[in-house]
Amino acid sequence: MPRLVDLLSAPGLDALRPLAGPLDATEITGIRLEPRADGLAAVPAGTVAVLLAPVPDHLLDVAVRDAAAAGAAALVLRGGEQVAGDIAVQALAERGRIAVLTTDGDLAALVVAVDRAVAGDSADALARIGAAARELASAAGDPERAAAIAARLLGTPVERRAAGPGEEGASAAGPDGEVRLAVAAQPGHPGTAIRSVLALAALTAAGGGHGDVPVRSRGHLLAELLVAPQDQTARLAARGRTIGLPVDGRHIALRIEAAALPAADRYRLLDTVLPRTLTDVRQHADGHVPDGVHWNAALVDDALVLLGTWPTDPGAPGRRKALALARRAVDRLRRLHPEADLRGGVGAPHRGPLGIRTSAREARAALLKPATADTAPVTAHDAAGLDRMLLEWYASDTAREAVDELLAPVTELGPDRADPLLRTLQAYLDHNNSPARAAEELHLHRNAVGARIRRITDLTGADLTDPETRLALQLACRARLSAPPGPA
Repeated sequence: MPRLVDLLSAPGLDALRPLAGPLDATEITGIRLEPRADGLAAVPAGTVAVLLAPVPDHLLDVAVRDAAAAGAAALVLRGGEQVAGDIAVQALAERGRIAVLTTDGDLAALVVAVDRAVAGDSADALARIGAAARELASAAGDPERAAAIAARLLGTPVERRAAGPGEEGASAAGPDGEVRLAVAAQPGHPGTAIRSVLALAALTAAGGGHGDVPVRSRGHLLAELLVAPQDQTARLAARGRTIGLPVDGRHIALRIEAAALPAADRYRLLDTVLPRTLTDVRQHADGHVPDGVHWNAALVDDALVLLGTWPTDPGAPGRRKALALARRAVDRLRRLHPEADLRGGVGAPHRGPLGIRTSAREARAALLKPATADTAPVTAHDAAGLDRMLLEWYASDTAREAVDELLAPVTELGPDRADPLLRTLQAYLDHNNSPARAAEELHLHRNAVGARIRRITDLTGADLTDPETRLALQLACRARLSAPPGPA
């Protein structure tokens, strides 16, 4: 029987998003729709339990505990993003060895896809072959990426070499030489899927030319534009226009360091996770992406560069949306790969082909900011130099005394209790006293943000409706949290 980590790559299950718990703890025996949370205690062992009714926040831990006690492999919630910020539920899922996921997709299609993947029958083989036919086209002429896509769709490693005993192999001749792929053989319908997908992958990997003719993809060209000497920019920009890469707009670059991930996982991020994330952002009420915005991605130096292009200056709203997208992508990757210290950086908006390179450099520079235990996983380029100005101001004895006096009721709690409160206050003030937007930035439930803000006002007696008080606290939080550790 397959485990959940194997099923997530199966066709039709890309709408499932992991939130908590291990993905490989229990073999899956089937799927079951549960109308109410009180039925979770009776689900069969190994079941993927899909809860149809929403669960109130205060009952989430009960639902996870009941499903884990029954031996369920996974609990799927409709719109369950609040789990990501619930430490108690996260701990219960880990301790109970149960995966918690969310989906906004078609439940009927989800049931069919899980049943098909568990059975491993001819329908599953056909679905995997069909998905390969759709997805491999983006990897034309790229053997590494074609092998990674094939491995993800088959749920088994695919290597670039000739097949040995007990293995299936496929090869195809291309302009850069013969491409050979190998994978462990399997009997029956899974073996049929392996042979077909491997043949498609080899043909795709060998396809496409080299040099300038033909251009393999927008992603390849974007990567070349970012690493080529600057005097090649005009030539590459002209090529980009011919294949639909919008090089002449206003660009914001997002860089996600992914060197700690295996190559197959980096390609999975490029091919599956980020397109799904983009769809989520477009559908999210607070993160709606307007028409006319184009997104392209490339792997550069083991990092993923995602480029958002606006037809006109995106301004502050566009930059906030780019930040929201980066945070969603990095947060999802961190849940899938908790062992990797993944961080992201965001550049400022810049125009034209050279603007692509400039924003990408700024995104990389943003990642060089010192990281602490409480540092957000995504940092933005300090375009205005605000952090530098605040640090210079905070270096004076007068400013430091003023900040210390203003924040003393909070800092006297000690760093472990004070720093989360100060970071919450900074996010709350940065977002114009919006608990929802502060919660999104900090990956907390908005009720947790509200509770922390009430705690701060109780301690300090500050009136957060007063503009001067808000400005003073905002500057104080930024200066104190941006200052390097150590004595004054």
